[in-house]
Amino acid sequence: MSYESESVLGEGTSLKAAQELVELLGYKSVSDSFTIEERYGSYMWYDTVDYRSYVGVELDIYKAKGKPVVVTTRSRMGRSYWDLIHQNRTLKLLRDLLGGTFTTDAGRNRYWHPEGSQPKPVSSGCFLARWRFNNALIKPRIYLSQRGLDQANTKETGIQFIDEMNPRLFSNNLILPYLVAIWEDYFKSSFTATLRYSTQREVALKRAKLTQDRLEMIAAGMSTVEEALAETFSFQRPSIIAANFKLIDPKLDLVGSLRKPYRRRKQSLYDAIEACVEHRNEFVHTGNMNVKFTEKELEKTLNDFEVAVDRCYDAFGACFEFTPIRNY
Repeated sequence: MSYESESVLGEGTSLKAAQELVELLGYKSVSDSFTIEERYGSYMWYDTVDYRSYVGVELDIYKAKGKPVVVTTRSRMGRSYWDLIHQNRTLKLLRDLLGGTFTTDAGRNRYWHPEGSQPKPVSSGCFLARWRFNNALIKPRIYLSQRGLDQANTKETGIQFIDEMNPRLFSNNLILPYLVAIWEDYFKSSFTATLRYSTQREVALKRAKLTQDRLEMIAAGMSTVEEALAETFSFQRPSIIAANFKLIDPKLDLVGSLRKPYRRRKQSLYDAIEACVEHRNEFVHTGNMNVKFTEKELEKTLNDFEVAVDRCYDAFGACFEFTPIRNY
């Protein structure tokens, strides 16, 4: 589902006037590689301040011969409160300054009403980190559904040296570094967001050991202090991740969240993911693969990482007083 609009600008409005107003509203010209008849500009608005945008607002300008300039806007499913606010603002200023009318899914000259209230920046930052993890987790699942490897020689034998040559097991092991990478990115992004708005920010910043390169990136506006600090920490092992977040708020107990019982299993999510990181490091640094990492174990591991991320996301919400969003 998306929110779409069409603004038919007032008679005599030039393309140049429409383009200048769109740019003043913060839209940037983009190329989508499509050649569309009568389209004279394609733009995108995206606000990175306080994690306001989730998907941004798309805008196109059209001009048919002998007809008024037409401006369309679109915000995709997953739009944020601020994306919709800016889309409404765009429609209002186009009509107020350039005349004409607009039509939305809500009706002629009718604006949309955002659902809920203005979100906290920390809530938006943690949501975006979880959303990116969700999108990244789709890739290995699609890969597993389409990779093939149905030949007879891809069955496990239980014999070490034979299974080490098994393409299916090798393929399973290749997924593990990717899985740990998106897990690490999730916590690094969440650390950046929670640190930025934490009352304990100064305590964590005292631990900063930033290199000259990172300081120069901060000075040039290419990185924030929080992003630079997050890059100096490791976010692979649950034990280290939990210790990092303790710097932001001592009450934040990620270890407890991951050690809670899960599906009556003897092994907690905490221990399962610690073991996965061990296997990943062994595979990446020595090339030794886990021959017991069958397809069944891989699917279980994918689910473990997803549930573990959700538990930590819930813990962030409880600690920083926001309601986790699940519509990713």
